[in-house]
Amino acid sequence: MTPEQAAWLAGLLDGEGCFDMTHSSPRLRVKMSDHDVIIRAATLMNARVHAEPPRQPHHKPCLVAQIHGDSAVAVMRAVLPHLGARRTAKATEIILAHSNRQAVRATRHLKAA
Repeated sequence: MTPEQAAWLAGLLDGEGCFDMTHSSPRLRVKMSDHDVIIRAATLMNARVHAEPPRQPHHKPCLVAQIHGDSAVAVMRAVLPHLGARRTAKATEIILAHSNRQAVRATRHLKAA
C-alpha cells in the first residue's frame, strides 16, 4: 500500500470504519452503500466483501469489507499515522492487545516444548 493509499483508506476508516476485537481477534470493518468505495477499500485491505440486505425498506443495500487477525493489525499499522485521535487510540489499544496475546501464546508454546 502506498502512503497515498494508506492516507485515503485512513480517511475512510476514520469516518466509516469499525476497529474492534471479536473472539480475541482484531477486526477491521467498513460498511456502506457506496459499492465502488467499498471495493476500493477491500482491494487495499485484501479483505473479503459481503452484501448486507437493507435493515429497513427505505435503506439502501450495503457492502461490508472486513479482515481479522494479523491482517487487520497490519492495515491498522499502515493507516495509524493518518487517523484522528479517537481512532488512533482504539487502533493502538487493539494492536497492543494483539501483540501481548501473541507473546503469551509464544511463551506457552516454549514452556510446552
